[in-house]
Amino acid sequence: MQYIFKGIKTIPASKDMINIVLSKTQRKTPTVVHPGYSIGRIRGFYMRKIKFTQDTMHEKFNDILNGFPKLDDIHPFFADLFNVLYDKDHYKLALGHVHSCMNLVDNICTDYVRLIKYGDSLYRCKQLKKACLGRICTIIKKLNSSLNYLEEVRKHLARLPSVNPFERTLMITGYPNVGKSSFINQITKANVEVQSYPFTTQSLYVGHTEYQNVRWQVIDSPGILDHPLEQRNTIEMQSITALAHLKACILFFIDLSEQCSYSIEQQVSLFNSIKPLFKNKPLCIVLSKCDLKSFEDLSQENKDILNSLAKDQNVSLLQMSNKTGEGIENLKVQACETLLKHRDGQKIEQLSGGNQILKREEEVLRGLHVAKPTKVRDSNVVRAPVIPQTVKSGIKNEKPTLKEIQEEHGGAGVFNFPLQEHFDLANPEWKYDAIPEIMDGKNIADYVDPDILEKLEELEREEEMLEKAREEKGDMSEESDGDLPDEYYEAHEIVQSKQKLLKIEHKLKRHTTAHVHKEALSEVKKDLETKGIDSTKLEQRVLAKRQPRRLLDQIKDEKDIEDDDEDIMEDEGVADRKKIEKKLEKKQRSASRSRSKGINPNPILTPADKAMQRLKYKIEKTWSGMAGEADRSIAQKMPKHLFSGKRKQKADRR
Repeated sequence: MQYIFKGIKTIPASKDMINIVLSKTQRKTPTVVHPGYSIGRIRGFYMRKIKFTQDTMHEKFNDILNGFPKLDDIHPFFADLFNVLYDKDHYKLALGHVHSCMNLVDNICTDYVRLIKYGDSLYRCKQLKKACLGRICTIIKKLNSSLNYLEEVRKHLARLPSVNPFERTLMITGYPNVGKSSFINQITKANVEVQSYPFTTQSLYVGHTEYQNVRWQVIDSPGILDHPLEQRNTIEMQSITALAHLKACILFFIDLSEQCSYSIEQQVSLFNSIKPLFKNKPLCIVLSKCDLKSFEDLSQENKDILNSLAKDQNVSLLQMSNKTGEGIENLKVQACETLLKHRDGQKIEQLSGGNQILKREEEVLRGLHVAKPTKVRDSNVVRAPVIPQTVKSGIKNEKPTLKEIQEEHGGAGVFNFPLQEHFDLANPEWKYDAIPEIMDGKNIADYVDPDILEKLEELEREEEMLEKAREEKGDMSEESDGDLPDEYYEAHEIVQSKQKLLKIEHKLKRHTTAHVHKEALSEVKKDLETKGIDSTKLEQRVLAKRQPRRLLDQIKDEKDIEDDDEDIMEDEGVADRKKIEKKLEKKQRSASRSRSKGINPNPILTPADKAMQRLKYKIEKTWSGMAGEADRSIAQKMPKHLFSGKRKQKADRR
């Protein structure tokens, strides 16, 4: 199982936590209460404040407790690593302090909610709420040191490498400055710092490589010195923890050149002191820096020491050099094969640690078998691959593609395709001729057309035909332009004048007054006769009013006859006609005015009269320039009564 500690939430300091909780309480709960409210409502207001604060604090503390791992529930490697890096006792005390504070806050809030139930006024309920929140803040302030410690632990955990205890692992160990970090940089993509001084690597570094299409984990551990366990520091204890708990292939590095400031005897002594950590684990002894001093160049005494060490552990000595790359690949293959053989003898449950994904992966890998052909009995027979002759000839005669040509000549961006090879011209020798852009002051691109000469001849022929046609019709058109009859011009003027008259008449007919139905004289006469009223005087008066109108109609008819006889009526005549009509209408109105019947205080209006009144109101509004329903203008942008004086309190209040 792979543990990821980067998901732990940030832990605020005590003051920040107080501000977060109290501001959230202020934002998420009601803020207005009055003494006039019922006492039950006032109690509920302050009880809600306390309960909300309790829930918020409980949630914050619970996130802290659940975010950090419990040492009893995680892999022993991480449990011991926590003890080495952060001191297990201090870590547990800090979490216990947080847990006890959470219980205290819950108890305090419960007690004060019970007290508020007996509050008899707004003031007492408010003071109880204030005391409750004050005690909560005091408790959080006392938690400051534990919160700061847990925040530092969280930051360091986020920087730890992601180590999977159940993955196939190669563990590198040895004295400082023996070439461990250089080796992990060679076989993985890890970028571990390498320097000439010892203890450059002060923590565990993880890299990944592939072998047989399976990912392998390579761990570079800090250097270890040969002294008792009680005297080892935190850096060395990280290596000891990894060696003790990870089921990996151990690569113990020994510097043959002794440039690490430790002799071969001291390095072998270190191996013997930490040998109990290698129990039941595959082991490889690596002789590094063989480019400076090989195994053959060692003294006989050192050779005997190394040979006896390899014989006791039943392992072989593997030489390698990080500088020249000699033996690196061989070392990787030997270490991976050694670990695979060791894992084959173990149960799948032990290797997977109960993880179903790792268990399934291990089952699939163990079920795979790569078949390899064995040698034939007669070793002199050479069985080379059989390639048919047709295939060979086809490969030779096949024309290379442009992509293959491009790769042969430097690849994309270097090789330019010879586009001229595909030009289809009348003469193949013209393919590579340089074509100028401009020649004789003309653009060559305008003339690139194989049929351009034929098209030019066709255009010239068409132009000649058009010129001949113009010459033939030119004289006729000139003569015909001036020989139009006078009747044509007269008819044209008459049509134009008629159009003008029609426009004027349409303008005269336009009016905004509604049409009111008037009863005929015969209908009024019959109505009066049925009621027994004499209608002779009324008839005489109506006929007297009609005389000016008849005169006006007679004048209009005479004018129309004159217009038909005349050629055209000028605009001045139209203006005179308008004046005459206006005068006649004025006379008619003055002559036909009847007596007023008096003022009726409550007139009974017909629907037609109401429509006329509404129309009259709209017309008066339009003529007087009053604002209507569709107007969206703002008469005054900034009313003085709203923008005078100084603003008080906040900026959005006045």
